[in-house]
Amino acid sequence: MTPTATLSEITLWRADVSAKTTWLLLCLRDAAGNEGWGEATSFGNEVEIAGLAAHLRDLLNSEAIRGVQPLLAALRQSEIAPGRRALLSALEQAGLDLAARRAGLPLAEIMGGARCDAVPFYANINRGISDRSPKGFADRARAMIETTGACAVKIAPFDGYRWDRLDWPERRAVMEQGFARVDAVRQALAGTADVFVDCHARFDLQGARTVIAELCRIGVAWIEEPADMHLVAPEDQRRLRAACHSGGARLAGGENVTDCAGMAALLADGGHDVVLPDLRLTGVQEGVAMLRLAAASGVAASLHNPVGPVLDAISVEVAASLPAFLILERQIGESDLTARIRPDPAAQAKGRVAISDTAGFGFVPDTSALDTTRAATPGLASFTGTPGAGPDA
Repeated sequence: MTPTATLSEITLWRADVSAKTTWLLLCLRDAAGNEGWGEATSFGNEVEIAGLAAHLRDLLNSEAIRGVQPLLAALRQSEIAPGRRALLSALEQAGLDLAARRAGLPLAEIMGGARCDAVPFYANINRGISDRSPKGFADRARAMIETTGACAVKIAPFDGYRWDRLDWPERRAVMEQGFARVDAVRQALAGTADVFVDCHARFDLQGARTVIAELCRIGVAWIEEPADMHLVAPEDQRRLRAACHSGGARLAGGENVTDCAGMAALLADGGHDVVLPDLRLTGVQEGVAMLRLAAASGVAASLHNPVGPVLDAISVEVAASLPAFLILERQIGESDLTARIRPDPAAQAKGRVAISDTAGFGFVPDTSALDTTRAATPGLASFTGTPGAGPDA
């Protein structure tokens, strides 16, 4: 057997998508010229990740390293911030992709084998909605369903709402604006696709009850993180879940859970119908173990995937290898950079995206759409008040 070639190079590529979005893609190359790719996108943490990647390059230049484990060991800490977690995950992704490409196998086969040839998906369109009026939301949702054929769209309509920062009149006004956006999207889709709503844990317990009741009245199929669930007593979590059920919706969450111990605790509380860990925080193998645990516990498996084209393709492969996988989140329509980085997109039909039939996760990123020279350039210091930027918006 030919020994594994020594790793020779790490390159961190940057794609500036918008004021609120920067994708960081990591390329790992061995001395034989093989490449593996991962995604280290972590909004607001670009400078930290670039610095850590430079440290890893120094390690490669100072000693012979054959696999990613020594690099992972050089980054691990007892307390790991999101940026460092994202880079750890990107290294693991790149190592698995490199192994798959060396073997000439799709990534799903390296993960234990594909259980299906296509994965159901929904379109997260929130970051790509520049017109935040109800009509702007509705027009964007309709266009995305017509373009992609996704099973559903997910929006985050409650810009500016934080229960601990607003007084009562402000809360009600912002809440009503959110409901108007959801209602407009629901009417625009007219039953052609489901509507999912991400609340980004903006509400206290009473606010969560109010929001769930109104979203169910509108006809939403999925309500995500209505409150900061780890601060909500298990019996109240179960009441929120029951309220969703009575209105025909699922309660989803768990994107910030980082390991199997945390997932076991979340499942024991009984407050979720769907869990969607984020591979940037969990890493690939831990994330797979967490979702297998969820499926074995009777809770549906999904993935939090609001980032760029590399992790999107990897997530499709991971999802295809899992039992009882419900539906995959895909960030769609924010920028034409996706098409430039991946000129030949994965096939989509009937609400499903096809897995790769080529080595690795299915494509090699086109670096002409990327930039290495500004990998350490900071983005916004804070996303507060930036519409569509997630929980801080």
